[in-house]
Amino acid sequence: MRLDRRSVSTLSRRIWQTWEHVTSNPTKGQQNFLSQLLRRNQSTVFGKEHGFASIQNIDDYRRQVPIADYERFRPYVEQISAGARRVLTREQPFMFTLTSGTTGEAKLIPVTKAAQTIHGKLTTLWYCRAFLDHKRCFDGKVLGVVSPSVEGLTRAGIPYGSASALIYGSSPPWVKRRRAIPHEVSEIKDFTAKYYVTMRLGVEQDISFFGTPNPSTILKLVETADHFKEEMVKDIREGGISHHFELADDIRQKLVSRLSANPKRSKELDRFVSEGQNLRPAEYWPRLKLIGCWKGGTVGVRLREFDRWFAKETPVRDLGYMASEAQISLPISDRGAAGILAIDANFYEFIPEEEIASEQPNTLTCEELREGETYYLILTTPGGLYRYDINDVVRVTGFHGKTSLIEFVRKDREVTNLTGEKLHVNQFIQAIEDAQRAVGLQARYYRAFADSEKSRYAVLVELEDARFDNKQLLSLLTALDQRLQQLNIEYAQKRLSLRLAPPVLWVMKPGTFERHYNASFRHGRRDTQFKAQLLSETPADPIDILLAIEDSKVKR
Repeated sequence: MRLDRRSVSTLSRRIWQTWEHVTSNPTKGQQNFLSQLLRRNQSTVFGKEHGFASIQNIDDYRRQVPIADYERFRPYVEQISAGARRVLTREQPFMFTLTSGTTGEAKLIPVTKAAQTIHGKLTTLWYCRAFLDHKRCFDGKVLGVVSPSVEGLTRAGIPYGSASALIYGSSPPWVKRRRAIPHEVSEIKDFTAKYYVTMRLGVEQDISFFGTPNPSTILKLVETADHFKEEMVKDIREGGISHHFELADDIRQKLVSRLSANPKRSKELDRFVSEGQNLRPAEYWPRLKLIGCWKGGTVGVRLREFDRWFAKETPVRDLGYMASEAQISLPISDRGAAGILAIDANFYEFIPEEEIASEQPNTLTCEELREGETYYLILTTPGGLYRYDINDVVRVTGFHGKTSLIEFVRKDREVTNLTGEKLHVNQFIQAIEDAQRAVGLQARYYRAFADSEKSRYAVLVELEDARFDNKQLLSLLTALDQRLQQLNIEYAQKRLSLRLAPPVLWVMKPGTFERHYNASFRHGRRDTQFKAQLLSETPADPIDILLAIEDSKVKR
């Protein structure tokens, strides 16, 4: 199927001109967005409780609606999920996106048709801008990976699913027609099988654009193709899918019915197998013109591994700052992770990073931001989140006209995020306390750090008793990992999909905590100012490690 390049080019330029007009006056755009949103939702339960009808300006909005995290909205969302109407928005949500909370209870994020329209607009803008900058990136097929669009139903029968599926589903028609992977693949439960089938289908095709939010997913896909290259070559030659991989019968039948023997392609790939070389996209996708994935925060660390698999000249563009709650930015360059703030998609407020601990922090609007500064982001969305503290830190890297360019820096307030799991310190504390009780082991001190290099969590413990049993420590590590998966659905998904490696347990030498505690006061800090970071990105000093347990092995 040939791409109508002239039509796409005309559409892209027209859409881009409209976007340029919108971003030329961010102050007006933000004021209009907020006033229309409040007026539209003034008769809702939340709108009446907070006096939306009487709000005349941003100062009124700030006085009448407090900044809040998800737990403030949970009771309202529970009403909606049970079937109540006009709770947060006049327009009834047609679905929820699912993400992890700060405890073991997941968060359901309402999605209205208005929010879906915004998703579609920003997604189309991203593709259009990519096309204008890389004219050949859609000459071949588009390969993307998403989670299921529907993962369950609420009590009232409202579906909930992944934000990635919502965004992927909002792609423009000319992109949808070029998809290499049928939707049935997203329904495959076993992740090794899902990765294999994705690449078994993808390797056979001419892929010119490869995109999925997390770079760790991209790496896992190409590593899977290489690991199972003999089976893949055989499957392509015979037109099947190996029974080595667990697939539901109906999914297997639908996929195989579309396949046919391809000895020519098999022969091309077999050369790499017979010569003992890695099976790499650099060779089997020679027309790959663009990769789209996140480049900011800790997930961006894994981009350095791309050179092993892809041609060095293949550009990588950030897909934009997005979350289950909202799409927030539009990248227009392959450099860095920054994107233009989507001023007509949400209403934004920013708290300077140094003021976040203040009882009454100063909140800024987008026109008050300064280049190079970092801020906490407060969101108001068309889905019904008002002055919502998303717990993200962003940086302003510059301006596109008068509109800020922002990039995601990190989750904060003791949340770590290696591959999208958003692990909260409360979840870690509960998991390790439960694990200790389960195996009958007591740690005098513990903490964990997110190891971005190895995409795993290292758990440091200093034991009460110097005598310990290695089997008991192995049981502790296993119980901790299992409990974290129970408490955090996204941790479980990332572990299941192999994007997050198994955790490692490090037994620390006696007195390690005391030494670090004392060292913190060398520069005059008082003991009342000391706060142990139980979950962070700060690694341990290898000299303090007495014993390491990982992958059911004990290392001294």
